[in-house]
Amino acid sequence: MGLLDGSLAGVFAAGFSWLYADAVYTVDEPSEGGSKWDPAPPTPKTYPCKAMRDEWTAYERQGGLIGAQDWKVLVLTESLPVTPVEGARITLYGQTLTIASAGGGAPAVTTDPARGAWVLRCRL
Repeated sequence: MGLLDGSLAGVFAAGFSWLYADAVYTVDEPSEGGSKWDPAPPTPKTYPCKAMRDEWTAYERQGGLIGAQDWKVLVLTESLPVTPVEGARITLYGQTLTIASAGGGAPAVTTDPARGAWVLRCRL
């Protein structure tokens, strides 16, 4: 067992949640009905959470995997009961962003070692 195992995410959330803004995470869930060839449209499901915008470092931007239009959004893991996925949306500061990767092995969703915050790569 290491230092970062256990409830460190809860300690992080309790100590820093005041820095994070209210946000809404939206993911499309499959709807019932339809057929394999003509499925029903997905149903959006929303989750309130705490998030903030951060800046990518020069090191992260070098190599071209982070585009100029990409936002770095941090979401407290304790505030979101689901794991974020690529293609979902997050509304923060009145703007709705889509979680998207740039390809080339750069993931759209990562986390810090203590799992205190999700790191999302988002686009307008």
